Amino acid sequence: MRRVNLFLIGAAKSGTTALSEVLSHHKEIASMVIKEPGHFCTDIYEKGFSREYAKLLGWSEKAYFEKNFQKRHMSFIKDRENYNRLVEETPELSFVLDASTAYLPSKKAAENIVHYNSKAKIIICLRNPITRAYSHFNMAVKYGKEKRSFLEALKAEAEVNARWGWEECYLELGLYAPQIKRWFQHFDKNQIHIIWHEELTINPINTLKKVQNFLALSEPFKSVEEIHGAEVPKNKFAKILVSFSPRGSSILPANFKRIVKNLLLAKPKVINDAARSFLLRYFAASIKELEDLLGKDLTHWK
Repeated sequence: MRRVNLFLIGAAKSGTTALSEVLSHHKEIASMVIKEPGHFCTDIYEKGFSREYAKLLGWSEKAYFEKNFQKRHMSFIKDRENYNRLVEETPELSFVLDASTAYLPSKKAAENIVHYNSKAKIIICLRNPITRAYSHFNMAVKYGKEKRSFLEALKAEAEVNARWGWEECYLELGLYAPQIKRWFQHFDKNQIHIIWHEELTINPINTLKKVQNFLALSEPFKSVEEIHGAEVPKNKFAKILVSFSPRGSSILPANFKRIVKNLLLAKPKVINDAARSFLLRYFAASIKELEDLLGKDLTHWK
């Protein structure tokens, strides 16, 4: 039986959607019809999700697999047979890609995946946790999920044990060191390749050359045309249209989506000083822990 042997596990809002598109366009890499099937993060989906998140996700495993497979961005597939069905639907290439960003913060995904395929390759894309959190916040605003100011949301989340599918996890998802340690515990370091978001953005050709070497691919990747940036609705009317059905955009023609996007969305404002100061204090120890773990100077994050 064929198995997934390439996992792009996050971090969320760190260029993973753009990177997965580049990976899936390589002639030696097959992507599944669901970009983020989420099968191995059992600790996240077994506890269920909030009503709001479940509605936004719009996922029914039974209904999905009773029909012809439709392209989706995210799901949480519980049944291994259903996951295997997605794998079997992919072309027989050197790699099959699972790009589920819930795997990095999951406490069970690394262990589950090593039992599934101990020879798998793992790619992790890391972004400054401050800009990652702000990009995440703007996505929540875009879909009408966030009404608070950025600083208000951060302070509220700092007081709770944030969980995927219940809170936004602006802070939790940026605590990279303990997340990566779990993967180091289960996989050899030569099976794990870390990409830095700023390097992918500034020098994509060199960054993708390293990925090509890591995967021992015979040909280079196609050029990166776009690293997805956060955008927010320009006005209340736009917010209503965007938040009405984020999943519905998948059925719209590409040209129409581009026109609507330009009309309704604007680049977010710069992070204000108070929020930035809060995040610098919050992530200081975590960034230092990551530096020690990876032997990487992250002064530009501080």
